[in-house]
Amino acid sequence: MALGIRRASLPQDRGEMIEVLNRNFGTSQERRFDWRHTLNPAGEAWSWFLYDTGTLSTVAMATVFPRHMRVNGEDIRGGQVGEFAVDANYRSLGPAVKLQRTTFQPVDSGAISFCYDCPPHDEGMSTFVRIGMRPNCEVHRYALLLRSEEYLGKRIGDGLWTKPAVAAANLMLRARPLRRVSVSAEITEHSGKFGEEFSQLDKTVLIDGTIRGSRDAKDLNWRYREDPMASVSMPQGTVGKYRVLVARRAGELQAFLIFFIQSDGIAILVDLFGRNLGERGLALMQASVDICRREHVSAFHAFSSETNELTPLLRQAGFSRRERNARVVAYSTREDTRFAQKIERCRWAFSQLEVML
Repeated sequence: MALGIRRASLPQDRGEMIEVLNRNFGTSQERRFDWRHTLNPAGEAWSWFLYDTGTLSTVAMATVFPRHMRVNGEDIRGGQVGEFAVDANYRSLGPAVKLQRTTFQPVDSGAISFCYDCPPHDEGMSTFVRIGMRPNCEVHRYALLLRSEEYLGKRIGDGLWTKPAVAAANLMLRARPLRRVSVSAEITEHSGKFGEEFSQLDKTVLIDGTIRGSRDAKDLNWRYREDPMASVSMPQGTVGKYRVLVARRAGELQAFLIFFIQSDGIAILVDLFGRNLGERGLALMQASVDICRREHVSAFHAFSSETNELTPLLRQAGFSRRERNARVVAYSTREDTRFAQKIERCRWAFSQLEVML
């Protein structure tokens, strides 16, 4: 079985790309296709087909999506690997490694400074092990239990004893004190577009020695307002709704929090960013937890790398660390040794914003 690689043309191969995605990730890929591939404020995506040279049939596909990043306070155009779709009959290490190496091309050509992938499991990590690459950081899930129905239902079943146990557990959870902080800022919900004040906040919060995604207004609007399905689901397909809370002092934006309440009663903290998060970040989390309790959310989840300043805030707010959600593996060209060394030295301040596509 001989396999070849060719660059996919977004105008000409659009239909075939959607077919590959539908085969591997389920239907309805078309609704977000243009938003993902051509409307991204960081630029147009790169995609490649892996094909059988005998039948010329496409058997796999991968994409690099450009992303505005901040590396040690500097604006950098990077990329995130996604849509790594391999048909069932070709899911072996050889084709996966061939396709993974291809995703390095935009870096090698100088189109972007670096790219990264977020394999969620050992199978996805195996291609990097074969290439000789190691993770730059790990992202873990954190959880705060707010209601006990689902948790106890899985453990004690649905019997006569379940309702009294659930009622007692919920009473304890409601009574459990969350750490409260007094904050000299007004916290309100933000329902409109992200304006220039968010871009200004992104430019002024410069933490040396970190790698993070951009919070420029164009990037935030693209992700949370211009996504054709943002009002009903996250990019992974989880059904629900985004909520945005902002903290202002004398009318000036200080920080913001974005979370997503799923239809299954789980809330996801997508992003928390701003000045003086030790105070305002906790206050924003308290406000989001209060909303979740009013809407009968059963649990609040968050995702953070260990070196992200979000991690100690989650612990202070009562979140417990759970399983590893992803490993982040970055690639930068060996020719630019200075930038490669910078990547190695920096701390990865990654949350759901940086991992989610």
